[in-house]
Amino acid sequence: MRLTCLVTFAALSLLVGGCGSSINDTANYGPVGHHLYKTALADNSQRLAGEDHHVGSLDPLAAIGEGLNQAIFHPIGQLFTLISHDTPGIAVRKALDPTNPDVQRAGILHLCDFDHFRQGNAIVLYKHEAETAKDYTVRAAALRALDRCRAKGCTSLFLTNLRDDQVLVRLEAADALGNIPDPQAIRPLIDHANSDISPDVRIACAEALRNYATSDVVVALVDLLDNRDFSVAWQARQSLELLTGQDYRYDPRAWRAYLTTVKLPG
Repeated sequence: MRLTCLVTFAALSLLVGGCGSSINDTANYGPVGHHLYKTALADNSQRLAGEDHHVGSLDPLAAIGEGLNQAIFHPIGQLFTLISHDTPGIAVRKALDPTNPDVQRAGILHLCDFDHFRQGNAIVLYKHEAETAKDYTVRAAALRALDRCRAKGCTSLFLTNLRDDQVLVRLEAADALGNIPDPQAIRPLIDHANSDISPDVRIACAEALRNYATSDVVVALVDLLDNRDFSVAWQARQSLELLTGQDYRYDPRAWRAYLTTVKLPG
């Protein structure tokens, strides 16, 4: 039962908040295509804003879809919730049940599906569980909830959990630090991108660094391009492209030559 729950939770982690959008290869070394780069920046801005805020204007088809959702599908969903008794109250009771970690974890994750529980007092609950829950999967769920809420002021909590002995907890903390950026996280993210024993955490840290446009970060990402784990190198390249608007593939020398032509803060 516990193994099934962990596999399900890991899959949800990847689906909801893990991997960012990728930037397609450019034909040659140098600037990323204007449209590709503009789209990548817009996607990242939306990701940072979270699911409760829309960044920029909707295109006509998206606007029609949003209108249909608000006028038809959202009310139908609310009606189904009432009929099925799948209410926020039930999710709250599960989230507050310390006797069963599986139930508590499911309650926390489901509670975030309700709009009003991605703000206000719900954030206090998620912070409490991330700090005090004995079961590491509950702590991971609480971190994911804070991430979905794009909860500000939780950097120290995320950094503490980035040092946790459980991979799943460190992974959620790294994702949160990528979606809720804070300069205090730069050095810990670099350190874990280089040396964490879990490749998944190293990938998440390399991705989180996409939002920190400093020379230390860019140099650290360049150093990761020849990482023995290609998935880490791939993510480092994606973050470099987003930070610089350039693409020099997996060629550290070319990247370093480019860096001599620009001045980055830090």
